[in-house]
Amino acid sequence: MPQIPILVPVIVAGVTVGSVIKSKSSKISKRKLLSASVAAGLLNAAYAYVVYIFSPQPTSFRGASSVPQTSWIAFVAGSFFTGFLIVLAVLGIAMVYGRVRKGEELEELPELAPEGEPTLTPS
Repeated sequence: MPQIPILVPVIVAGVTVGSVIKSKSSKISKRKLLSASVAAGLLNAAYAYVVYIFSPQPTSFRGASSVPQTSWIAFVAGSFFTGFLIVLAVLGIAMVYGRVRKGEELEELPELAPEGEPTLTPS
């Protein structure tokens, strides 16, 4: 039984982050987050199905098998959810970090103004 692949979601997350960095707006929209997550899930499920088809199935001797069999449907569904959640987590953390970072920058702007300089008042 093969393990659930994580290569495809990592590639999709990297491509999505790269496209966000390259774009003029450095914000990740919720639509882009969901579409990248669904795409990663579907691609990961397709990849898992191909891996499952081409992986050798364990053979049992005399009708007894020591390896529990998992259906291909459960394997593909698990791969979809794994791909979906990996990209959702990576991009979701990036969205939260970007918002928190932007909030800190806005708070720091008033602090940058010099307070000790005298102001010129006309007499």
